[in-house]
Parts: sequence; C-alpha cells; structure tokens
Amino acid sequence: MHKFVIGPEEHGCRVDRLIRKRLALTPLATVYMLIRKGKVRIGGQKTKQDYRVQEGEVLEIDVNPAEITAPKAPDVSMGNLVKTSFFKKNFSILFEDSSLIICNKPAGLVVHPGSGHSRGDSLIELAQAYLIDKTGGSAESEAALVHRLDRDTSGVILIAKNKRTLRALHEGFVERSIEKEYRAICHNRPPEYKGTISIGLNRTHERNNGMKMRVTTRGGAQAVSRYEILEYHNDISSVAVYLETGKTHQIRVQMAHVGAPIIGDVRYGDAQLDSGLFGGKSPSRLFLHAVRISFKHPDTKKSVTIKAPLPDEFISIMRK
Repeated sequence: MHKFVIGPEEHGCRVDRLIRKRLALTPLATVYMLIRKGKVRIGGQKTKQDYRVQEGEVLEIDVNPAEITAPKAPDVSMGNLVKTSFFKKNFSILFEDSSLIICNKPAGLVVHPGSGHSRGDSLIELAQAYLIDKTGGSAESEAALVHRLDRDTSGVILIAKNKRTLRALHEGFVERSIEKEYRAICHNRPPEYKGTISIGLNRTHERNNGMKMRVTTRGGAQAVSRYEILEYHNDISSVAVYLETGKTHQIRVQMAHVGAPIIGDVRYGDAQLDSGLFGGKSPSRLFLHAVRISFKHPDTKKSVTIKAPLPDEFISIMRK
C-alpha cells in the first residue's frame, strides 16, 4: 500500500486522472479496475473515479512499488511551444505579476491535459511553456490552475505561479470570497429579468454524449446562480450570470432548465433552434464567456478585478 498526501497543485484533480499520472506505465483498463475493486482509497475509504481530491487528503494505492512513477522535473523543452502558432493563437494574458497569470482562454481549448489530447495542447501546458521560456526552466515557477473552465467556455481564468498563491486562492473559492461573472447568449430568456436559480444536480453518463449533469429533486449537489437579463430581442437574450456555487456545467444546465438554453450548447441546448438561427448550420462555438473575476490578491490583500473582453461573436449575434 502506497500513500500520498494531496498537495495544493493536485487539489481538484479527478481521482482517475491522478492515478494515471502516478501509474504512468499501467494500462488504462487496469487503472479503472483498481478503482472499481477498492484498491484506490481516499482517507481509507473506497472512492469513485470522478471524485475530485482535496488538498491534505491521503491517497492510497494498492499496487507493486515498481508501478509508481516518480514526479518529473520541469521539461525545459516545453519552452519551445512559445514559438508555435498554436501558442500565439491560444495564450492571451490579461494580467501578470510575480504570483499570478490571468488568461483569456479561447473556446475550444482544454485547460488540463487528458485522454485524447496531444502533448502541449492545453492551457496549463501553454502557461508552463511560457514560464519555462521566461525563467529558463526554474523550478520555482510552476504553473497551476486555480480553477477550471469547460473546454467550450471562453474567458478569464486564474493560474498560480507558486503553491502559496494556489493555496490562498483555493481558500477564497471555498469561502466564496471570489466572485465570477459570466455572459451567456441564450435562446428565449429566463422567466424574470432578475432572479436566482437553485437546483439539485446529479452526474449521469450517456453512451454518445459522455458525462452530463441532470436536474434532480432528491439529493444531488445544490447549484445556485444569480442572473440578470441585459438585452433581449428577436428571441435571443444576453444574460449576466453570477455563480454562488461552482458545479460542473452549472450555468449550461440551469439556463436550459429555465427554458433559455445557451446557443451552441451541444449537450444541453436546442439543436433545432441553433440550426434555425444559423441558416441550417451549427454554431461555431458555445456562447458562454467568463467575463469577469474579482478577488483579494494573496500578496497585497487589495481587491483585484479582471475582465475578459466579450468575443466578437457575442457582439455580432446580438446586433444581427
């Protein structure tokens, strides 16, 4: 039995992805078999593959010592990514200081590497490449995601340069002292011009669509958002959404639940309305954007507000 204490850089990581890193030479089917048979435990208890670990928890893996892969030092060759057109297209800095990078993530870019993705095609890898190129590969500067955005959602996202900053901002999310504002372009509009949506959500898996969230009246994780309609015409609304909780696909499920599905949402939206709006074609993206984040800086203790400009598609579709 091998035990690991979850560090701040691993906080929020799914169990299956974390195990795959620790058992890099082990077949994927074996990794899921270990989880299913209870040979992977958190705090001595059997866990599920999609559980997100918390800093300070103890992860136990019942495998041969030879299977454990030691953590790797920063790969200096990653710095070459900054010379690629992919980097220049997808890595946009809104704010940077000695502790933080705040980026404007484009739609379609995953924030963290996973199965089915090439090396160097995630936001965190681009951030690490940027730091390696800037510092010459110093181990003191290592990029770590503070929070996440769906692949298809664009906008502002925080990346810490050190564990101290990462830990402080994680605490801010737990204490709900960090405010995030999103902009959604929806079919129809929510029932009131201002309101609060509070629903229970459960995970479900579908053969073709993969993991989805569904609304439940019993149990489930409570998801709460405040919203305000900013503009409405031609059966399209621009809605500001403020998160009170941070559940997977929260805004997308909630907007669909109140009859205002987000344009371009292939999981929870309305494909027929999308097609009618775009002349029989599918939208080029999901019309959900993280437009603003406000927080207390871990170093200066001053309030910081960073905004990501609205994408051109958001502006043009409302004019159209």
